[in-house]
Amino acid sequence: MPIHYEIDTKSISDKEFYSIDYKIMGLAFSIHREMGRLWNEDIYKNELANRCRKLGYFDVCTELPINISHLDFKKSYYIDLLINNAIIYELKSVKILTGEHKNQTLNYLFLLGLQCGKLINMRPPSVEHKFVSTNITIKNRYDFLILNTQWFNLDEESLWLKKLMENLIQDWGVYLDINVYYDAIYYFRGGKDNIIKKVDITIDSKIIGSQKVHMLNSETAFHISSIKKGNKSYEKNIYRFIKYTPIKGVQWINFNRDKITFKTIAK
Repeated sequence: MPIHYEIDTKSISDKEFYSIDYKIMGLAFSIHREMGRLWNEDIYKNELANRCRKLGYFDVCTELPINISHLDFKKSYYIDLLINNAIIYELKSVKILTGEHKNQTLNYLFLLGLQCGKLINMRPPSVEHKFVSTNITIKNRYDFLILNTQWFNLDEESLWLKKLMENLIQDWGVYLDINVYYDAIYYFRGGKDNIIKKVDITIDSKIIGSQKVHMLNSETAFHISSIKKGNKSYEKNIYRFIKYTPIKGVQWINFNRDKITFKTIAK
């Protein structure tokens, strides 16, 4: 199976979530008071799992693997805590929670088809916690629209990329972290070193520096994004970027919720 895990997940009501979360957060605050805020996240995760088990009425799973694959490409994600097969808890020990942490948790919810998760950060003087939720189901992730009328196969590599991405989307669905698509491309092209290349930036016939770019070949670059708003502005910036490089075209794939746009941007 393209996405595989060893448990049967279940959905719960808001009332059930808040009842469970109240007890879990009570344990998290007590750990913070007793142990302080200087441990790494594994210490907090393990101790929270231990205390949940001691209460006796939580089904606790730690480091649950989610395996995602396509042909012989494989990637695994590991969830910190899954409570009662229904709620994901991600433990952090960082200065402040960021959007990246939220997106990580959302990615796990999408993969498992769950709706409720919680980020708990133990590093601040007081426990920082954020509720993460979604109404996207597994069925929703496979209900998508691919828009590709503005894509042109500039070369054989462009055709290869388009076919691979369409196959990955069919296997995995949408809403996922776009880095998993990049990882698959790296794998099937023989590694990052075959994809990420330094490109010279030239203004007024003078090279002012270089920048790493995802390249299909010496003339064609590609870019995968998840822009929800401001697509036109983003596209203009891609045009501006290639203007100062030897790149002749960028194959741009953008995930906007359930719509995936394949577009060629060329000089």
